[in-house]
Amino acid sequence: MNLEREVKELATRWPTRHTLSKHHLAIVGHLEGRFKALGYTSKRHAYSQQGRPLNNVLAEKSGGSGGAILVCAHFDSRQENLGAPEAPAPGANDNATGVAVLFEVARLLKNTPMRHPVRFALFSGEEQGLWGSTAYASECKARGEKLTLVFNLDQVGYPDKAKTLFLDRDEGGVSSNNAASAKLVARLEVLARTVVKVPTKIDPVEASDYVPFEQHGYVVTGLYEGEYRYPHYHKSTDTPDKVDFGYVSNMARLTLAFLLDYAK
Repeated sequence: MNLEREVKELATRWPTRHTLSKHHLAIVGHLEGRFKALGYTSKRHAYSQQGRPLNNVLAEKSGGSGGAILVCAHFDSRQENLGAPEAPAPGANDNATGVAVLFEVARLLKNTPMRHPVRFALFSGEEQGLWGSTAYASECKARGEKLTLVFNLDQVGYPDKAKTLFLDRDEGGVSSNNAASAKLVARLEVLARTVVKVPTKIDPVEASDYVPFEQHGYVVTGLYEGEYRYPHYHKSTDTPDKVDFGYVSNMARLTLAFLLDYAK
């Protein structure tokens, strides 16, 4: 199963994916290799924090015209002590699951004609306060890039008892993009009910990599797990055996259904 293999690889190959750890460049290289294996040309987006050169990883599926759809997930992980960059932090659920869904969707869309370009972004520095996404969103805004929407995948592997998928709706921040986000979420609800056949709830957009884009006026939404009490959050015990891969599969299916519905 692609999703399970991806999560296990990310969660076990390095002891941590902390953005300031000694493993950062090796992880970036691995992510570039994964995009290449899927048939994409990837590139690094460089930025710096605390005097350190850091990287996000981007790839794009061309197609159609107009602004790209940005699908994003953060690849970094952390222990409870954020100031301990080498502390064990496998980050299987947070957020190897989001990365795995992004790669699976990229694989399935590779040879599918689309009406919009689809850009895939893997961000570092989310755990430090959205470093990578803030840097990239600011650059997109500065060059006047007209992203059609931003779709975020963060922590999508630990369900509640009902296996509910939370759909993230913009309800604050820049008011001019809230109505468009609500329209996207309404369509996600329909697709979840009719195509994927899973229960959903509405969750406010907050504390993840779509926030810097929302602050620049871009339309955002995304998926999140239906359980706020993940007991292994930011712990060394966030390992692949804690992940519900059937649930992750439903996250991937809904993401794919939405993108095909929106842009095919």
